[in-house]
Amino acid sequence: MNQLTDNILLLGNRYFNHIVVGKQEAAIIECGVTGSVESLKSQWQRLDKKPHIRYLVAMHAHFDHVCGIPMLQALFPEARVLASKIAQEVLTKPKIVRNFFYQDAKMSEVLFRKGVLSEKPKSSQVDTIEVNRIVKSGMVLDLPDHLTLETISAPGHSPCSIALYLPKDQVMIVSDACGFQISDSEIFPIFFQSYALYIQTIKKLMRYPTRILVTAHGRIWLKEDVTQFYQRALNSARAAFDEIRKMITNTDDRTIIQKLFSLYYRKNLRIYSPENINTCVQLLVKRVNESL
Repeated sequence: MNQLTDNILLLGNRYFNHIVVGKQEAAIIECGVTGSVESLKSQWQRLDKKPHIRYLVAMHAHFDHVCGIPMLQALFPEARVLASKIAQEVLTKPKIVRNFFYQDAKMSEVLFRKGVLSEKPKSSQVDTIEVNRIVKSGMVLDLPDHLTLETISAPGHSPCSIALYLPKDQVMIVSDACGFQISDSEIFPIFFQSYALYIQTIKKLMRYPTRILVTAHGRIWLKEDVTQFYQRALNSARAAFDEIRKMITNTDDRTIIQKLFSLYYRKNLRIYSPENINTCVQLLVKRVNESL
């Protein structure tokens, strides 16, 4: 639990960030997984002043960003779920959503084994997740105390990804748009939709005056470290693209995938199953192939 500014409280655990924006009425940005909401729940109970939660913002429709929604809705029954149109469409598909919660259950086991959770929570059994309001690029969410959150389209990682910007505090919430922090100095580039769009999105986000940058997972970046984070995100993506491109000319895809898996499946990334990360590196190879 960390008070980032007068208007922003950071909850969750060392692997998942939940960002509470607002003092009277608030939005929870990043819905995480069941295990991260379990951490939020215990932190929430200890808060002296609790804002009324108006919104739950799903930054994109991947399991580790939406599976916490049912538990959050139980905690905050009046909150409305916000997401992009494409994310809404994904969350109406029972086969996809059931697979999300299969992965969510595995994540709870990992968080329990690592001692992040004192007991293993039970994942929700739902076939769909309802989105109550669609957010589009340029749309502004208004909160009391003259707080506004600007919605920014952030494709590249996924077609449904958004970022949010709080001008009053110069805080940028990027979700996974710039990659996953394997450690404080290493980023797993995750251009699962498009390499070109991924690079464009990072460059677009860099143009916003930013004092605090919040990712979905791991460390928060402040002041001059923000620029370094963005540059690290760009460098990691470019290096991955170049390395995959070189290997494609004389190496079969299976070997490339094995090499990438060994390179990236370390440290913080090991909270995900090997199957999950194997699928991720397959997508990287596919996207580089499509770019050539």
